[in-house]
Amino acid sequence: MAITAVFAQIGDRRTRRVVAASVLLALLLILIVSLILNVRGRLTHMELAGSDNGQWVMVQTEVEVLRLRLAVGAALGGRADGGQEGDEDIRRWFDVLYSRVTLLTDSPLYATLLQQPSNRMHLQDLRAFTERWSPVMDGPKADLIAALPQLDTDAAEVHGTARALSLAALVTSSAGTDKTRAGLSETLLLLGITTGAVILMLGLLVVMLGRVSHAARREAHENQITGARLQMIIATSADAIVVTNRDGIVVEFNPAAEVMFGIPRDGILGRVATQQIFAPENRAAFQADISDAIGKAVFSGPQRREIEGLRADGSQFPLELSMAVRDLGRGALIVAFMRDISDRRAAGAELQEALRKARAGEQAKARFIAVMSHEMRTPLHGLLGSMGLLRDTGLDADQRELLRVMQVSGDILLGHVNSVLDVSMAEAGAARPSLSAFDLDQLIDDCLAGQTGVARAAGTTLRHLPLTGAFGQVWGDVGRVRQVLLNLIGNAIKFTPAGNITVETERLLPCTGGADLDWAEVRVIDTGIGIAAEDQGRVFQDFETADSGFDHAAGGAGLGLGIARRLVEVMGGQIGVESDLGAGSVFWVRLPLPPVPPSGLMPPPNAEQATAAAPQGSGAGPRLSVLVIEDNDINRFLLRRYLEAAGHEVAEAVDGADGVAQARARSFEVIVTDIAMPHLDGIEAARLIRAQGASTGARIVALTAQVLPDQLARLETAGIDACLTKPVTRAQVLGVVAAPPMGIHVQSLAARTAAAPVMNPAPMAEMGAALDPEVVARLIQRLVAEGDATVARLSLTTRHADPELDARAAHQLAGACAAFGAERLRLTLLALERALEDDPTAAANRAADLLPLWADTRAALMAQARRGAA
Repeated sequence: MAITAVFAQIGDRRTRRVVAASVLLALLLILIVSLILNVRGRLTHMELAGSDNGQWVMVQTEVEVLRLRLAVGAALGGRADGGQEGDEDIRRWFDVLYSRVTLLTDSPLYATLLQQPSNRMHLQDLRAFTERWSPVMDGPKADLIAALPQLDTDAAEVHGTARALSLAALVTSSAGTDKTRAGLSETLLLLGITTGAVILMLGLLVVMLGRVSHAARREAHENQITGARLQMIIATSADAIVVTNRDGIVVEFNPAAEVMFGIPRDGILGRVATQQIFAPENRAAFQADISDAIGKAVFSGPQRREIEGLRADGSQFPLELSMAVRDLGRGALIVAFMRDISDRRAAGAELQEALRKARAGEQAKARFIAVMSHEMRTPLHGLLGSMGLLRDTGLDADQRELLRVMQVSGDILLGHVNSVLDVSMAEAGAARPSLSAFDLDQLIDDCLAGQTGVARAAGTTLRHLPLTGAFGQVWGDVGRVRQVLLNLIGNAIKFTPAGNITVETERLLPCTGGADLDWAEVRVIDTGIGIAAEDQGRVFQDFETADSGFDHAAGGAGLGLGIARRLVEVMGGQIGVESDLGAGSVFWVRLPLPPVPPSGLMPPPNAEQATAAAPQGSGAGPRLSVLVIEDNDINRFLLRRYLEAAGHEVAEAVDGADGVAQARARSFEVIVTDIAMPHLDGIEAARLIRAQGASTGARIVALTAQVLPDQLARLETAGIDACLTKPVTRAQVLGVVAAPPMGIHVQSLAARTAAAPVMNPAPMAEMGAALDPEVVARLIQRLVAEGDATVARLSLTTRHADPELDARAAHQLAGACAAFGAERLRLTLLALERALEDDPTAAANRAADLLPLWADTRAALMAQARRGAA
């Protein structure tokens, strides 16, 4: 069976043990063969040694010396008798001895015997004897006869030498024979042990093979039972189950599939599934969709699709298809579970029709409400105006409080009526945008600040992330933009419990079809429950939520996004959503919001709008006592000049400990502190200042190059009122000192790095406006010197010996870069600082990027210094 084949076992631990034992057995057999060859070689060597025995040669040498002495003795006896014979025998035996000595000296066969110094000395004596008497032997007979007495004496002496050499050869030969015999015995012993091990391994292997065979039979039986169970499950499943190979050939077709498609099992096995269960006009599209699902299933698990199936009678029906596949290798199987969803589709269609009728009724009600809202504005204005006149009459305290409550309630009611009227006018096409100048970034911060309480109650974090920098003053309908933002942020908070919400802004290029307008895109990104793909097209319709569970879980009538859509359309923009169920949503709005030009060519707003849109935090206000805590002298200098130029009294502290001491000794109204400082950071310094001393009630503003959302709680717990992310402008510093923001909003380091320029001209321009050119040039020179030393230290360090010190150096240089607008270098240094804190070894890769970036930044800074000096 095909299902049973899925569970076939390719190998287990027992099989691996058998393989290991077989390999060991083979190695032992190889060792036995090697030992046998070794024994054979030794025996052959011993056989050959008898035919060329060095001992025999040495003994023969002694014999030949003895024969020479006998020949000499015979010749001496003949001379006494008056005979002259015997000289030829002397010459012959001398030549034999000479040849034997030469053989011993020159032949390598006897090198072993001659390794001992005594043997070499004896051979040298024999050699000297033959060399000394060789001329006499080759000379006249008379000379030889005359030298016989001396020859007899010398031969007697050398005979003892020959005997000593013969005895030494006997001893050496005996020792070599014993060694050979011992080596042969060891080899034979090892051969015996190895043979025994082989026999033992063979027995063990037989046992293991028996166990493996038994286990294989047992597992085969278990697989057979499992296959039968699976076959029963497949046969009794209410869902159709179709199993194919990787080529789409059907290998299993359960009874439910036979009923669903009206095709017998035998009639579809071995055929291509798509050609049997899909209509011809849909096969190509469905095949591509199924192929995509199969590819995703290999890596992501089972995939689900809704497609149209084909019955044997030619009728089509909707079915839900779920596919699973382990891999697409040889022998892979694709399992598809199919369910007829005709009833579900019909029920969905009925619900849509009921919803359409309900929406029509609600639209009629909405039109009625719009008419009534329009009619209600006149009496409301009359009431509010009368209350304004009544306020100027003589009223006691209770009457004024009652009048104040009436005024507030009336204003709220009028705002609601105006909102409903806006919706009705948008539907009727009569709404027109009310244009004015306003600060988009400030508007977003105000909207987030207004929702901070609700978000905190839900455990949700809010932040503002301007991807392309601050927008500044733009031209648009501030009221409607505010209403859209509040709607989207409130909607995100509703469906993002204990999550994160980010409002991103980005300046877009002139949009296609948008003439020459400058477009802005605002994205509200949440990590909430998300929206299913089939529901995303309905969320901007009135009285719509994603589903009933969506509505019941979070509440709401489903009007908010519909109103936002109408308002965006009135302003000539676009709105949309991107979402994955369970993974959060992104609601985006694109609006034509061109920047306000310096020439003022756009029409000015009315007085009420101008007042509402005017930028805050210009720095104007009472003279304040300010303590600046900053360990970077350049940043400290700039902060002091910014604040003193605005009329504030400034004191300086070079680190956290100094700042705490000054704040405890003297009362300050505002304290501006850096976060990252040695020994005592800004958060701990703020906590200590709040604990005791003369400045416990001061407003504390934190400056930092980076802060993560999960660190905001630490800032607030320490008593910090506001946080500015470097680089900070003069306007930001003066604004937060004079009028602190209502919340702490921090930008993402990674997002700002992606589009950061080498130099941001704004900080340098503000510095040039506040300081003399010569002062700016000197500051740049100081920054360049500091940068040369720090970058050289960080970029040449391949393995940071002191990561904490290097991280501190990177942070200090990043802070100085912020003051001069060296944006890309600043963000790169911050990334390096974080890498040094997390993984100093991996930080070397980031450090290598500093040199080229510092070269570009340095060139830009020096060019600015030359322009200032000129």
